[in-house]
Amino acid sequence: MKFHVLYNFFRKESMKKLLPIFLALIFCSSLFGYDVYIVNSNDETLSHYDTETEVLENHILQLGQYANQIVIQNSMAYVVNSGVHNIHVIDLENETTLAHIQCPNGSNPYWMAIHPDGNKAYVSGLFTNTVYVIDLIGNSVINSIPVGSTPEGMVMYNDKLFVMNSSYGSSAGSITVIDVNNDSIIDQIPVGNNPQFGAVDAIGRLHVVCTGNYGYGSPAVWGAIYIINTSTYEVLNTLEIGGSPTKIAIHSNGTAYLADGFGLGYMAYNALSLTIIHSSANLWASGGSFIQIDESGTLYLGDSMDWINNGKVYIYSNTEELLHTLTVGVNPQDAGFYYPGVGVDTPNNNNLTVSNYPNPFSTSTTISCNVNMNLHELSRIEIYNIMGQKVKTFISFPNRGLGTRGVVWDGKDETGNTVSGGIYLYKIITDGVETAFHKMVYLK
Repeated sequence: MKFHVLYNFFRKESMKKLLPIFLALIFCSSLFGYDVYIVNSNDETLSHYDTETEVLENHILQLGQYANQIVIQNSMAYVVNSGVHNIHVIDLENETTLAHIQCPNGSNPYWMAIHPDGNKAYVSGLFTNTVYVIDLIGNSVINSIPVGSTPEGMVMYNDKLFVMNSSYGSSAGSITVIDVNNDSIIDQIPVGNNPQFGAVDAIGRLHVVCTGNYGYGSPAVWGAIYIINTSTYEVLNTLEIGGSPTKIAIHSNGTAYLADGFGLGYMAYNALSLTIIHSSANLWASGGSFIQIDESGTLYLGDSMDWINNGKVYIYSNTEELLHTLTVGVNPQDAGFYYPGVGVDTPNNNNLTVSNYPNPFSTSTTISCNVNMNLHELSRIEIYNIMGQKVKTFISFPNRGLGTRGVVWDGKDETGNTVSGGIYLYKIITDGVETAFHKMVYLK
């Protein structure tokens, strides 16, 4: 049974009495019954793992050459295909291709980040020193922003985009900061050798992974993490982690995990104290092609093995206990999570799009509603905890661009106190009609 059907059923009953039960149903089903999609770069295919049935299906959809990354927003997936210079748009409800967004030939699109309003995205062009602005409604490139040399990973945080300029062959790595309200460059931050990826910790600091030269330069330069203030753009600290780290993910428990660039395992450190947990000389687990963490804290580690035969994905608990091993396609490069089931009522037959970004979030999240405001009135946005208790109501909604209204929630309740970390749900009320609940995760 779909959740919007369940929701309508519960609305006919005593909503106040049954709300905690309904919320628990959403929590349990979406947390344990989600889908994992894995990009197999050398096979140019997509794998699907159902966490509820524990069934793995390989090669469910053909992708393009050198698929680097998968980004999932609601029921839409976007796969970055570097070799054929496009973004592959996929409908996850039916697991079918909807479109290909073509980037300039020779651009080698490398990484993608979605704008907080969900209607546009940014893609780094590795070979053109450019970030391309993508209209996700029209599926087209609408702008380009010159950045530093050979941009790779990007991090969207609040209304800023941080672009890692790896500067191949040079120690002069940098971070370009872009204001996504007007797509203008704010600053350029010098960092170490070969910055490739980054992530934001629980207190809003950007951790930039500088891979170094893999030990092949003269002198050899090994990995370092640059900690940057996301408001002042000041480098606050540097952690000499060693080795050749590449991709990074920060767990809600404060552990930052780093994939080894040679595919030999994973490093880890405490993102707040900067103490090393798994060193470059004592790698944890196996692999190193990617690391992703789901909403419950479960870790997914990619292992390309020999880059010729089928790769592996290892699923670990948040206590680093191996739970499952999946045999997927050749060279698994990334994974994304799809949490189906939370439907949306459509007020007065008008299409209504509801989303919040980022999700999970650690300092604030933007809740957006795309609806024709000439015809419909956005009355309020309500936020509840998992026990069904209302913690916040918004009744004022600034225009957030591209036809949307919305608010920024900073994790505080009506009295101004910061709520505890965990699962929260929100609903939109337009013309007195309520949407179903949507789930978001607050990390502390």
